[in-house]
Amino acid sequence: MPLINNQSRKTTVIAALKVVVVMLIVYMIYRTVDKTGGEFTSRDLSLSNFSYLWLVASAFCYALGLSCFACFWHGALRLLQQTPRLSESLGSYFISHLGKYVPGKALVVVIRSERVKSTRTSLSSAITGVFIETLGMMAVGAVTAGLILAFNHRTLQNPTVLWISLGLAFAAGVPASPPLFRKAIRFVDKRKKLGNLEDQISHLTLRNIFPFWIVCVGGWLWLGASMLAILEAFPAWVFNQPFDASIAPLAMSCVALAMVAGFISLIPGGAGVREYIILALLGPTLGATGAILAAVALRLVWLVTEVLLAIGSIIVMRQQRTIRNT
Repeated sequence: MPLINNQSRKTTVIAALKVVVVMLIVYMIYRTVDKTGGEFTSRDLSLSNFSYLWLVASAFCYALGLSCFACFWHGALRLLQQTPRLSESLGSYFISHLGKYVPGKALVVVIRSERVKSTRTSLSSAITGVFIETLGMMAVGAVTAGLILAFNHRTLQNPTVLWISLGLAFAAGVPASPPLFRKAIRFVDKRKKLGNLEDQISHLTLRNIFPFWIVCVGGWLWLGASMLAILEAFPAWVFNQPFDASIAPLAMSCVALAMVAGFISLIPGGAGVREYIILALLGPTLGATGAILAAVALRLVWLVTEVLLAIGSIIVMRQQRTIRNT
């Protein structure tokens, strides 16, 4: 009887914690939307001023970019000799994105690993896979942005950004290197006894992971395309001057650098760091106000996209679970 009571109490506590987490995420999302709306209102902008077609295009490009990173996450789990279904990997990835709106972003790791955990995927491997995907994604983003800026250096009015991209590529690339990552896992495994994780990382080699890094390049390009679509969605009077195709490499590298810099800085929300990158790359063409507004609009479109993807993933995963149980 005591064992049953303890189990029942544990189940109740876990259920209560899940409710608290959901409420916290909803609250943080509400705060983000409210803050974003306030920034538009203060500048006499409303939804009716935007091109709906370009807003949808931006959301679609972002969804494609996230899908590329989700496939990398699935591939990382497969390299760790886990066998999750593709729908489980993609679903857990999309749902976990909502956790990043809670300060600290630790919920991303918790939600994603718990959602994908099953008899085919161990929790320790899932957590390891999160770090493989995140570090690899950031390293590829910094390198991609650096290459784009290097080939378009004549359009740069602030060459410092190019050096920043090289520094970010090094900072993210070193821990993402398979040999160093394997050593780090072995170091942790000896102290924490993570099961057979040391055997599972034997397939984590540069040769095996490189194709997934290429997929990540596609993901970053889609995110850059999402930013370009946002710029097209704005009314022309917001920006200092009309822009042409020459802004494309700046906009695409801006997205990657801002996200990577915000992540590596360890500052909550990347406060100040992302704004510097955005102003340095887009400010000279769009104006300081236009560049910041573009970033704010992009954040809102991405948030809406993430919510829709998460809801869709929850529905699909529940339906599949119901089908398997019948």
